[in-house]
Amino acid sequence: MAIKLIALDLDGTLLTSDKHITTRTKDIIARAMSRGVMVTIATGRMLHSALYFARLLASDAPVICCNGGYVGRAEGTPVFAEYFNPVLVRDLLTFVYDRDWYVNWYSGMEIYAPAYIEEYFDAYRTTANFTVTGVGNDYLRYTENVPQIVLRNLDEGIGSYLNAVQERFGDRILPQQNTGTSLDINPPGVNKAVGVQALADAMGLTLDEVMVAGDADNDFEMLEMGAFSVVPENGMPEAKERASYVTASNDANGIALAIEKFVL
Repeated sequence: MAIKLIALDLDGTLLTSDKHITTRTKDIIARAMSRGVMVTIATGRMLHSALYFARLLASDAPVICCNGGYVGRAEGTPVFAEYFNPVLVRDLLTFVYDRDWYVNWYSGMEIYAPAYIEEYFDAYRTTANFTVTGVGNDYLRYTENVPQIVLRNLDEGIGSYLNAVQERFGDRILPQQNTGTSLDINPPGVNKAVGVQALADAMGLTLDEVMVAGDADNDFEMLEMGAFSVVPENGMPEAKERASYVTASNDANGIALAIEKFVL
């Protein structure tokens, strides 16, 4: 069947290495949208950044952000949302604060952290109007409607953090997208495939009408969910093993080439 929904990862997939969308990619996506195809973002990033890049594509579709933990727009009822229990957020943040680890967490359009440290958010440098709300030690006020928590350590890596939170919280959390210096933590059962499925269901689509694209470990479930899956050449080998099609790299208009080949 014809593709009617395209869900695109950002970093390493839609975005170039310098965190931009090429003009050619924008043009090809615009052609797909002119034919009635809905194009959206499927990212581990927060809602604000996901919406920013969706709007650069002139898409008003609900976005899939926080690794599938939230599907929706800035306002209105989300298509899907899975939040941590506020008590667990409190306990996890206290655990992290007690060890003086750097943490940020999302709620709605906001990103909270003890304080803003620029080097931890380099990936967001091309997201306009990006701000971090520094809450200091007053974190207990910000534990509602949290779909994702992120631990960061640029100096020593994140391995010891992962081991410690897994030992302490077990199956009450789902660590994913371990970049080596950052670690996303979501509620159990949440991944991008869940978000894509929720949006497809809301649109009345079957998976053979869906194209997904990603490059990393937090894309694995989405790539193997049954949709037509695209991975750029720069993607992880394990991601490419799950792909229906391996396209050119994110710096060589790989997403544009795949959409042109299979959608237009």
